[in-house]
Amino acid sequence: MVIDNVIPQSGLCWVVLETVRSPGNLGTLIRTSEAVGGAGFIFIGNKTDPFDPDVVRASMATHFSQKIIHTNLNALSYWIQRHRCSVIGASPDGTNELHQFDYPRSVLLFLGEERQGLTHQARDLCQHLVKIPMHGMADSLNLAVAGSLLMYEVYRSNCRVG
Repeated sequence: MVIDNVIPQSGLCWVVLETVRSPGNLGTLIRTSEAVGGAGFIFIGNKTDPFDPDVVRASMATHFSQKIIHTNLNALSYWIQRHRCSVIGASPDGTNELHQFDYPRSVLLFLGEERQGLTHQARDLCQHLVKIPMHGMADSLNLAVAGSLLMYEVYRSNCRVG
């Protein structure tokens, strides 16, 4: 699917991934996105094949319900400006904790590479950076866990009853 043909408001959220090395992480993210009503994934740079058998296994075949887009940062930047998308990045040095942020209904969640996080170019596309509070000895979470927490927070923020 070509990014120019995509309407960003066609789902609760889109997940933008710079580089995912682990098929298991990607499969888990896809499965979570499907569970919360996410629209799909936008891949930047080198990526794990979303149809790799290990991804399919980890996603429990839910990847067939998700839109898959491959693009580059320049095309994504233009698309974000054209559609006035809200872009939220995940970073340990984010200014808001994930549960203290008011997520718009249609949002792009930008997740970085497992080891390095978001690149400077990706951070520049984000209007806001959120962090996951860490109170134990660990200083970070697995990409799939962090991404899943963020997707559920967008879901929770937008599906309140009352």
